[in-house]
Amino acid sequence: MTERVQRLTMSVSEMSDELGISSKTGYALTHIPGFPVIRIGHRVRISRDGLAEWVKANEGNKLEVAL
Repeated sequence: MTERVQRLTMSVSEMSDELGISSKTGYALTHIPGFPVIRIGHRVRISRDGLAEWVKANEGNKLEVAL
């Protein structure tokens, strides 16, 4: 049996699935100051721990995301 290692980062598509939002909205979130995005070359990755902290810090807030 092979154990799967959980990666430290996720793609925008994975993050969007986790949050229950569209990928388009997910990409828009990556442009918000303070969002836990990591850019590696042309790739956009989101920190798993950073996302959890960001969500907790923004509970109850209404975010306006420009699409």
